[in-house]
This record gives sequence, structure tokens and C-alpha cells, in this order.
Amino acid sequence: MLSLSRLEEVAGKAEKLRCLLRSAFFDDAPRIEAAIFEQLLQLLEHWFPATSSSNTTPVPQLDGDNDNDARLLIEQYYLQEVFAALLFLSDESFFLNRAVSVVLLPRLEKCNVLKSEFYVDLHVRRFCTELLLYFCFSQVCRTPRIVQALYPLLLQGNHALVNGASQNQVGEGLFNTPRFLQKKTLVSSLLNGVMLTLHDGVVGVVRVLLLNDRVEDGMTVDAARHIASLFSTPLRRAWLLKEGSVTYTECLGLDEQALLLSVQLVDLMACDTETSLTPDEERVQIRSSHFLQQQKINQEKRFLKRETIQERLHLGIATIFNATLHLMPRSEDKSLFARSYKCFCLYNRYLLTPAFCVLTLRVAAKADTDEILFALRRLSVLARGSTLGPSPRALLLTLEPLSPGILELLALADTLPVQHCALLQKVLGTLWELSAQFETLAHIFVRGAFMPVRGSYSVDRVQAKVIVDPEHASSSVMRIRGLQRLLLHDSIPKDAICKLLMAAATMCQQRAAMATAAHVEEKRCLKSAAFLFAENELEMNSDNDNEDIMLAHMVEEMCLTLTSDELFGTCVTLDRICEVLSTVVTISYACWHWAMLLIPRILSVNVIRTVFAQYTTNIERQKAARLFISQAQRLLSLVNALHDAVVNTEATTTLENCIAAVQQYDSDADVDDATFVECRGIVRLLEESLDMKSTASLVVHLLALARIAEQAASCLHRKLLTADKKKLNGNPFSDSVEGRGVVQTALWLLFRVLIEVDDACAAVAACKTVVWWSLARLDSVDSSFVARLVVGLLGVEENSPMELCSVLPGVKNAVTPPQIGRMKVRLLDILLGLCDYDEEGRTLRNIDDYCKLERKCTLYDILVELCGPQHGPVVQVAALHLIGHYAIATYPRVSLAATCALCVDVFRHAPHEMAKAACASMLSNVAGTLETMGILAALSDVDVELLQRMAEAMCSYRGAAGADDDHEAVIHHHGRCIRKVLQHLFYGLREA
Repeated sequence: MLSLSRLEEVAGKAEKLRCLLRSAFFDDAPRIEAAIFEQLLQLLEHWFPATSSSNTTPVPQLDGDNDNDARLLIEQYYLQEVFAALLFLSDESFFLNRAVSVVLLPRLEKCNVLKSEFYVDLHVRRFCTELLLYFCFSQVCRTPRIVQALYPLLLQGNHALVNGASQNQVGEGLFNTPRFLQKKTLVSSLLNGVMLTLHDGVVGVVRVLLLNDRVEDGMTVDAARHIASLFSTPLRRAWLLKEGSVTYTECLGLDEQALLLSVQLVDLMACDTETSLTPDEERVQIRSSHFLQQQKINQEKRFLKRETIQERLHLGIATIFNATLHLMPRSEDKSLFARSYKCFCLYNRYLLTPAFCVLTLRVAAKADTDEILFALRRLSVLARGSTLGPSPRALLLTLEPLSPGILELLALADTLPVQHCALLQKVLGTLWELSAQFETLAHIFVRGAFMPVRGSYSVDRVQAKVIVDPEHASSSVMRIRGLQRLLLHDSIPKDAICKLLMAAATMCQQRAAMATAAHVEEKRCLKSAAFLFAENELEMNSDNDNEDIMLAHMVEEMCLTLTSDELFGTCVTLDRICEVLSTVVTISYACWHWAMLLIPRILSVNVIRTVFAQYTTNIERQKAARLFISQAQRLLSLVNALHDAVVNTEATTTLENCIAAVQQYDSDADVDDATFVECRGIVRLLEESLDMKSTASLVVHLLALARIAEQAASCLHRKLLTADKKKLNGNPFSDSVEGRGVVQTALWLLFRVLIEVDDACAAVAACKTVVWWSLARLDSVDSSFVARLVVGLLGVEENSPMELCSVLPGVKNAVTPPQIGRMKVRLLDILLGLCDYDEEGRTLRNIDDYCKLERKCTLYDILVELCGPQHGPVVQVAALHLIGHYAIATYPRVSLAATCALCVDVFRHAPHEMAKAACASMLSNVAGTLETMGILAALSDVDVELLQRMAEAMCSYRGAAGADDDHEAVIHHHGRCIRKVLQHLFYGLREA
């Protein structure tokens, strides 16, 4: 038993070593190398009693005596200090080009190495390097302890995977200083070698970085991705163990890396997590000290549950598969594609093939082991991991070639040993959790029934083993029986059955299309030549060995025996019903007759109206209508092609009436009316939220209103593209007074939002809604309603809140001058949105015409007035920015000469340098855009000369004393830009 005094002695020496290391690494304390080495030897005397003199000490065996207890104590709590000291003193350069034996404990050759009081000599440095390699690769320490001690030394200090107590006991960011950066390379190469060449290297990394109880649940995904990157990224540098010796390499190839890692990963996937991966019990005997026993109990309390460990392990393995088997698109980056393709090929050879090849029915298996059991266990791990968050991409890629073996095992389910049967059921149960992949899984299994294979399975009931028989190939008929067993699986969801029906029917059609000419000629003489299989073929050959007939019989039986949920899925839609019926109707006469009797019952007009009444928005109804019409028309064409005057007259009539009833939900008139109805409800909720000052609900309703307005503008654009513009009236939308009233009421509230609400998200949604409705001219045909509000509010003086109430009487709260300034900026954003999206400029022209008619001035004059010094700098900058876009959008309503005149006034009278910089930016934008449009070359010499004078003035501009130099630099930059535009113009004119 380890005595208390011995425990205190070991802990005291370790603590002293830790303090010396902190001084050496962080305080840059000189001349303490010898002290660190001496303290290290004193600590290691408890582990190896003859550390400095023996060269014949074998690898220690843990037998529970005092030395072993001390050894365990150091390994468990102070191994990081030992490694840090060895790294500080080591010099690995001597061993980079030679092999280092780790069979025996290294020996310090000279005894007078401490003749210096401060520094160690070359022999000591080499000894420390050998000792470090011995600790890492001789198995004297358990691999997870090595990783747990080395890995934190690489962290920066704020990138640790865990919270709480630091994992770096010496200090965070140990090797961050330039002096010790080279040590990080040594640590990473040691970790690479440990992971690659120790038999449990991958297990050690996984246990420390993923299965550690200090890794929080929210960080497991990041930890799994970090481990996966070690598999897919070339490691290059590593110390590799081979036959008892360690060698260093800087050119480790991805081929060797993939081979070394795959061997361990294959074993890891097939191991029992309870005995191999859970943090195992410390090797402490009952007679160990009370301290060690108590520490063991404390650690066991922190350990994760076995279920959590398994989930994390499965998550990590699925993430590794996704990373190693992911192929980059060739079109994006050819070099990345080449690298990912090489990685895919290597892991396909070294990982997928050894792990799963026996399930492909293409290779023989070892006779002495039950490889199929291990393959099923590995597949179960991968499948479970794919349900925990990672993409199922790698699982589906792996499952494709394994589907023949799985179907063969399902066909033999009655004779399988208990273990195999339980694992097979576990795999299938996990696959059915991937609801989004049901269609892909269905096609994989149906294709697997017809995939060419070389072998088959036989069951040895005496030894409870499944053996691969390479001499007899599995038949498709056998695997179709497995497919039938798959449909009978206890946990198979109804949606999966529906997908399997569709996949099987599609396969019937594809195989019929590939039939030989003789088979087709033979079919022509049959009465039911329109169907893929004749009635007598399926009736007389239900147990036939013909795989095509057997698959068709399975589809026919499914149609006649399954419930509606199993046939069409739990989330039944009308288009889904038509799709299923269209797929199975041509299989056989029985399928067709079943479909003809089913159509009048489930696709009547009353059913259609009931289904569409459940949709809450018009967009949902329109989308459903379009999906249904496309599928129903396809089904109708098939019904007409397979016409039978007695049976399908009612089905044809039902389909025609059904399509006619659904088409009304796809009409624009219905969409418009439904839009206004939906708007009215949102406007009422919007007003309540505005009065109650509930910002959260206000934002939600504004976003819904913005979506409706955007859809209205999009509908207008489609109409303008498809309709004859001469036949369009003033408003392409519904001219109902009720609809226009809803929009105008909403616009009153939206302008209240722009004035009263301080939330940026609410303001953006309100601005977007006003812009979209203005573009669609839903407020009024001539845009006069929105023009009156925008122009009236822009003319309100900041010190006259009462004037604002006369323009917008609905404002209930007291309005301050800053709120008025903020409102004007938001109104300018609305006009800017019209400049960007009003392709024809009609709404902008309508607003300008309103200004001329009602205000006896242009919209440009109103915007110019906002650039005056009586307004704040933010309003001036926003107005100048808008004027540039407005001049371009409505050209030639605003001339270049007028824009230059505005710039002259701003530079003369504006007190803010920011406004002058915005003015220069505006003029540069106008000049550049006009030159791109080819308009600048057609201007008069007077306009061009005026623009040139402005450019020269801006290039030579000097700001006021004490002004911000950044604004002056901006003005100079835009002056040079205008000068370049003019130079390009003059050059083009000379060339012409």
C-alpha cells in the first residue's frame, strides 16, 4: 500500500518540477536546465529506480507493489509534467535520420553530465529525447494517458475542448513563444505516431477527444469533426513505430496513413464498447492507498453513461466516414476534387473493403471467423451514427453495394443464428429512423435485388455461423423474397412501404423497357399487350423463378392488400396519390382495375374541396394545385390510353372534374382575393401590436406582410412578361375597392411604424412592404396614395411635430425631432428601393408627376431641399446618395448639369465634411454609370466641361482646418475616378 508520506513525497517533487517549468516557459528564467533535469530524475526514481544507470531495464510490469502504485500515481496525475520537462530538455535533431529502439529503457551514458550548475549537455538532451520516445511508444504508459498528457500542450490557451479546470497543468499556451514553437512540431509528430502505429492509437485519441466526460455535449460535433480531419488531411510528419524501433519521417504519404488508420478503425467499429471503450477501471488493487481509491471513485462519478459513450462513438465514426468518402464537385476546384477522389479510393480499399466486403456477396470470407457478424456490427455502428446528426451520405454510399447481402440475409431470417438476426433487425430499425432518406433507401434495396453477385450465404446451425459460399451465386428470386421480408419488418414505417412500392413499380417498368425484341413481339399477340405483364402470367406464376414476374406479382399484391397509409404515406397529398397510381397502373390488368375503382372514391370533387380548405394561405393552395394538376394530367393520359368502355369511364370523368375543380385554385383572381383576406387579418394584428408596443409580435407580422407584398410584386412581373401590355389596364391586379382599401389601411400603419418604432428589423420589413406594394401599384393606379404620404412626410420640419400629425393623423405618441430625422432617412430608403427595383421607372414617374401636379415642383427639387444645411448630416448624406440613384433611374428627367450644380452648392454651403464626401461619391457614381450606359458621349460639350471642372476641383480640394482627413481622401479618390471616366471618354472619341 502506498503510504501517505510516500504520496506526499511524490506530489511535492511533481509540484516543484511544475514550478520550475513555469519559470522556464513563461518567465524565461535562465540557467535552470540542470535544476529541471535533476528534479525530473528525482520524480522518475519512483517509477524507474535506476533511471540514470541501467540499460537493461525491461518494460515494467504492473504487479500492485509500492513501485507500481507510485508509477500509477505519476502516470495518472503527473505524466504531463514529465513530458513537458522532457520536451524542454530534448534535442531531437540527432535522431531525425536514425532509428531509436524503445524495447529497453534508455541509459544515460555519462555520469558527470551535471558538471555545469546551470545547463545540461548534449548527452542529457539526447537521453531526454530517447526517454520521451520510450514513454510514448514502449507501451509503458497506456495510450489514452499519453494522448491526454500531450494533446493539451498544443492548445493556445483559449481553444481547449473542455470547460472548467485547465487540461494543461503546467500552464496554458506552453509553446506559444517563438523560442518554443519548434516544440509544437515535435509534439504533433509524436501524437501522429502514437495514433498511427500503436495498436490502440485511434482508440486513445477517440477516448480523450470525444469520449472524455469533460467534453461537453454541445462540443461533441466539433470534437468529432476534429478527429475526422486527422483521417482526411495528410499528416506528413510523424514518429513511426516499427519492430521495436521508432523513426521520424516528414513525407508520410496518404496511402500509408489511410492504411494504418483504417486497420484500427475496422477493429474499432466491431469492438464491444462496454469492454473496450468505456473508461476502464484503474489497475489499482484493493490494498492500494485510500487516496488512490478515493480518486478512482471520484473519476467513476464523472464518467459518462455507457449509452452516451456509444452515441458519441457512433457519431464520431459516422463523421469520419463522411469526411473520408466525401467527393468534392469537379466543377468547383479540380485540385480539391483530385485530392478528395484519392482519399475516397484509399479508404474504399483499406476501410470499406475489409469492413463490409462479405456483405457484397462478391468475395469469400475466412472460415475460422464469422466475418458476417462483424460486418453487421460495423454497419450497425455506422447506421446509428448517421441518425445522430451527421449526414447519411457515407451510409447510403456504403449501403448500395451491401444491399444484396442484406436482402439475402433477410430471405434466410428464419434460419439465422440469434446474434445475426438481432443485429440485422437493429440495422434495419436504425435505417427506418432516416425518414428523409426513405426514397433513396427504397431504390437501393430494389436495385440490390437485381445486382449481379458471385456468392451466396449458407447457415451452419451447429456452429451458429453464416458462411459465404463463393461457388453458388445468389439468385434474384432469393433476394426478392428478402425484399418481401423487408416489407414485413416490424418497425418499418408506412412511408417507407410507400417508397418501396414506388421503387419496385419503377424497376418493373425499367426492366420491361430493357426486354428483348423477341419478348416484345411475343407480347403483341396478347390481349393485354398494353400492360407490362399479362394477367395469366401473374396468376399462374406467383411462385415462378422468373425474377421480373416475381417482382411484378409483389407490386400487385401490395396494391391489393396494403392499407391507404401504407400505399400513399402518412402525409397523403393529392399529387402523391396520382403519382402512385400513375406508376402502378401499367404493371398489370389487376393493378389497372384496382386503380380505376379507386379513383372515383378518393379523387371526387368533394374530397378536393375538403383538402384545399385545409391550406391556410393562398400560396400553399396554389403550390398544391400546380403539383396536383401536373400529376393528374399524366394519370388521365394513361387512363385514356388504357381505355375500357365499361370500367374506366367513371374514372376518366372523375379525373376531368377533379382537374377542373383544382384549376380554380391556381387562378390569379383567387390568389388576389385570398391575398387581401390574409392581409386584412395581419393588418388587424399589426395595429394591435403597434398600440401595445409589442416589438416582437410587431416584427413577426411585418415579416408576414412583407412576404405577401413581395409575392404580389412577383406576380405583377410575371403578368407583365406574359400578357399583352396594350390590353393591360392601369392596374394589372384586381381592381376591387375592397382590396385597395386593405392595402391603403396597411400603408397608414406601415408609415406609423417608420415614425414610432425604433427597431431596425421592423423598419426594414416596413420599408420592403411599402416598396413592393408601390411597385405593384396596389395602393392606387397612379401611385398617388403613397406619393402623398412620402412627399408630405419628407416636407415636415423637424421642429414641427404638429405638422406631422396633419399628414399622418394616426400617430398617437409624441414625436421628437430625432424621430422625424430618422423617419426621413427611412422614407429615402423606400425611394431608393424604388430606384433599384422599378425597372420601367413607372412608379417613380408617377410620384414625380404627383409632385408637379400638387406641389408645383419636381421630386428632384424636394430631394435637393433635403441636402441643405438646415438638415442633419445623416439626412443630407441619405438624400445625396438617393439623388445619384434617382438621376440614373429617371434619366433624362434629372440632367447632369443639375447634378453638378447641386454638388457646387453642397461644397459651398454644407458645414459637414461627410456630406461633401457623399456628394463626391454621388457625382462619381452618376458619371461612371452614364459612361457605362453610353450616354456620357452624347452629352454636350458644356456638360462635359462642367463635369471636368468638378473633377479637378475635387482632386485639389482641401478640407477645413481640423477636419477629418478621411473625408478629404474620399473626395480626392472620387475626383480621380471622374477624371479617369473622362479620359476614357476622350480616348474613345479620338478612336472614333
